[in-house]
Amino acid sequence: MAQSRVDSLVAQAETFSRQEGKEYLAVSYINEAIKLQPQREELYYKRAFILGRASLYAYAIRDFTRFVGRKQYPHAIRFRGDCYVGIGDYANAAKDYADFVRLAPSDGKVWFYLAEALALGGNRQAALDAISKGLASRSHWSDRLRELQEDILMNQTIKPHKPLAN
Repeated sequence: MAQSRVDSLVAQAETFSRQEGKEYLAVSYINEAIKLQPQREELYYKRAFILGRASLYAYAIRDFTRFVGRKQYPHAIRFRGDCYVGIGDYANAAKDYADFVRLAPSDGKVWFYLAEALALGGNRQAALDAISKGLASRSHWSDRLRELQEDILMNQTIKPHKPLAN
């Protein structure tokens, strides 16, 4: 009985987390699920996303941090980097993205995110170096990387991506 109740709460939380204006309701549902089954680690991972979608980035960072370095959650560090972008902490975002691309060097999207964070943090040369490495990965993000490269070279304003948008 408790399992089906928790699963229902999680499903509602995930649904509401994607609906504008319902993000805080989603947080309350996932917290209720965790209260019922606090031993279920994956609920904290799900909560990290829900918190991030609600723009509660500091709390999402805390939850993602507990999964960083765990083999079964290789993207936790990347998602934590997204949350750092959300609070404007580009140095920590860049560190997390750099750690991720060391493990997944062909991930063009994260090379883009790394370059973006470096540029937003004022490190243009490091951003351009990250773009070069990202382009070498030959990912489907190559066009986006070239656009970012042009924006950096032309001193255009860089707008950060929406954290956890995908």
